[in-house]
Amino acid sequence: MRTFLALTIVLCVVGGLYLLQGPAFFWPDRFDPSQGVALGGASSQLLGAGLLVIGASGLIAARQAGRSPTRIAPRRWQLGYFVLILVALGLVSAAFTLGERGPNPDWRAPSGARTPSD
Repeated sequence: MRTFLALTIVLCVVGGLYLLQGPAFFWPDRFDPSQGVALGGASSQLLGAGLLVIGASGLIAARQAGRSPTRIAPRRWQLGYFVLILVALGLVSAAFTLGERGPNPDWRAPSGARTPSD
């Protein structure tokens, strides 16, 4: 489990640092890959900041768990951690809200699909 946690934290930090540069890219929709959200500039940077906050919250949680695995964290720590998670969710939500929804520029219909002109 520690290996998975470390890998997740590293991926969030590396991905977040890359996205802070503001590269433009297209995020396909989960259920319909022909549609999605174009992220670039500010929306890309917001997503990167959200990933960095997620990575930081993972480090904070791992440190807290390493201190005393049987003792419950203090109430103040729990509230701070909750606020950190809300900030991460807010940043990622803002990134997808600011992103431009539209058709996927790279979408091609599957080879066996019928077109309306058939």
